[in-house]
Amino acid sequence: MSTDDPFADIDEFDDDVGLEEDDRQHATPSNQVEWFKGEKGKVYRAALMYFNPIHATLISRARKKAREQGAEVNKEAVVAAIQKALAKRAEQLGKAVDQLTDVDKLDLSSTRFKKVLAHYKENVGYALSRLGMDGPEADKVWQMMGDQKKYFTTIVLLYPCKPDGKVLKDQLGIGWKVMPWRCHNGIYRDLLDESSSLAENKIRIADQDLKLKCTNSDYQNFDINAAGPSIWKRDPKFQAMVLGAAFDLYDKLVPFRDISTADLRIKLGLSSDNQGEDVSDIDFDGLMNGGGDAGPMGDV
Repeated sequence: MSTDDPFADIDEFDDDVGLEEDDRQHATPSNQVEWFKGEKGKVYRAALMYFNPIHATLISRARKKAREQGAEVNKEAVVAAIQKALAKRAEQLGKAVDQLTDVDKLDLSSTRFKKVLAHYKENVGYALSRLGMDGPEADKVWQMMGDQKKYFTTIVLLYPCKPDGKVLKDQLGIGWKVMPWRCHNGIYRDLLDESSSLAENKIRIADQDLKLKCTNSDYQNFDINAAGPSIWKRDPKFQAMVLGAAFDLYDKLVPFRDISTADLRIKLGLSSDNQGEDVSDIDFDGLMNGGGDAGPMGDV
């Protein structure tokens, strides 16, 4: 600050905020969301609601086919297939292609999951794994977090139901909700088995509702069975509502913190983030036991 003109640098403080009550207007709401957790003995009728965009599906299929054939992806052919698929979707919705929203462009034929590798350690919590990413020395740090575990996340639509899973039809319009769902490896395997069983009868799990009976609330185990054609796909207006709500949760599907190896070292007490000046001459006992003086600066 210039002593001659105290207003010279004042603009750089304009965006600072304090902790007075009128500063509350600047705080944004917590972005934490509630995750689906079953109650033991309760049966849920649900649908899997996480889908990739059409272009992602077609590119993924083209890459897989190219790998199997030992060939390069024909990008021109893939682009043409994407354009054709989007034109078909636009025709189904009565829109022009350039009017399609991100939700309109989802491939509803194939349910998807996020695969997440993470560690958990008491007093540190969950953290996305960086094993194998930062070198051998960093791996030693991450191994202190315990075993790397695999999780699968998706979005579920939960219909209003009785405890036995019977849908409450009179509440269907307003009683539904969509929630992110974190599954352990066993549940993912069970879903794969159910999908395979349906596929044998030429039925896609993406077109089916599921009956989820919670058998253990602590470990979130479920008996999983098909419950019949998806209710949410039977009416275009209802489909648009639930799909839009599900899409809004797609960016919440990675539930764990992404921290660096350096930050993990600090959390595990392996290194310090104190890089400041020499503080050996400060009376810290006095600071902890001192009186009520405001210090050399005092109050304004």
